[in-house]
Amino acid sequence: MMYGSAQDALSVWSGVYTTAQADRGKAVYARHCSRCHGDDLGADRAYPLAGERFMDHWEAHTLEHLFRVIRDTMPRDDAGSVDVNEKREVMAYLLQQNGFPAGQTELAHDDDGLATVLIVRKTGPGPLKTGAIVRVAGCLVQQGERDFELTGAMEPERTRLDAAPADRQSDPIAPGTRTVRLLNAFPSPAPHVGHTMQATGFLMRDASGDAVNVVSLEMLAPGCGR
Repeated sequence: MMYGSAQDALSVWSGVYTTAQADRGKAVYARHCSRCHGDDLGADRAYPLAGERFMDHWEAHTLEHLFRVIRDTMPRDDAGSVDVNEKREVMAYLLQQNGFPAGQTELAHDDDGLATVLIVRKTGPGPLKTGAIVRVAGCLVQQGERDFELTGAMEPERTRLDAAPADRQSDPIAPGTRTVRLLNAFPSPAPHVGHTMQATGFLMRDASGDAVNVVSLEMLAPGCGR
């Protein structure tokens, strides 16, 4: 599974920043960030920095992913205008404002250290919503010239676009009962009809069921075995 509970591994609930670091980050945020993101961290409605929509966007990512975005793209008009250490302190402030507890040690200063800290909800995974990045595996079936779906699939699983491909030996795909439509699969996956395939992409949920707007599609097994 890509996602464990907050207690299974190091997470944002483990006290990974200090109060002093968050206080310094608050001052940096006021100088460089609040003009776009607002004093309450929610002015950018597409990418709020606190609250439920922040968790919807960042759940199951690591702090390394969050910091990479802050470091490489913020502020939008001049990402190099703020020192990288100050950006790390801003991230500590964001964690504080999202209710994650402070600890005795400041945020790791290296990407590998931040990559060990998972962003999770205290109560475990939230419900998957339209737009969530998921992976799902099943038997590839063609229903029309450009209409494909995965049958015998399990519930889509939250993942990341940069996650490693499934380990074909240690990460077996259990059979399920769901059918998931595949949208915008390119190139045509027709040669893989009858194979066990894993789709990664953006979940789409509506009255007609689940679909995945495909970013990548890989073969897990040459048959379906169902």
